[in-house]
Amino acid sequence: MKKLILTLLLASSIGIGYAQHSVVLKTGDKIQGVVMSLNDDVLVMYVNRQPKEIMLRDVSSIFFDEYVPYDGKLLDNTPTKKIKSADGNYIVEYAIKDRDMTQAPRLSNATEKTGTVVVEVVVNRAGTVLKAKSGVTGSTTSDEYLLTKAEFACKGAQFNEHPKGPLETTGTITIHY
Repeated sequence: MKKLILTLLLASSIGIGYAQHSVVLKTGDKIQGVVMSLNDDVLVMYVNRQPKEIMLRDVSSIFFDEYVPYDGKLLDNTPTKKIKSADGNYIVEYAIKDRDMTQAPRLSNATEKTGTVVVEVVVNRAGTVLKAKSGVTGSTTSDEYLLTKAEFACKGAQFNEHPKGPLETTGTITIHY
């Protein structure tokens, strides 16, 4: 039992959130998911993106089936891809590892203002944009209107699914107004 707890604590300190796990119960049942925490002899595991609490006394073994070393951060060598905006009036550039944009942002500019807005986005495994922050490094404008429009539009972008990737992937979307 001590060996199991030490193994879990060690694994959690080196990025357990990025591993796929199999938990074997003493009944012989096998549960596959992602082990998230171990507190007060309760193992919290996400199965089909839903939390499941398992008493440690019911666990026989935990196996680490797959390790994903990529942590979801944007890498310098990530290629930049281009796609037309949903309205077809703008070219959108994006850089996000192992992802393709399946739905481009819908852009509009009711002014004659111009500039480049770089938006940092966080995308989950399903390809949904969870967070967007405009005006990051690479932006050539600080105009509040363009920054707000770009940030709002990027929240509507969609990327392909990556079920075995990191829980969250960070990337950028660049819009040239």
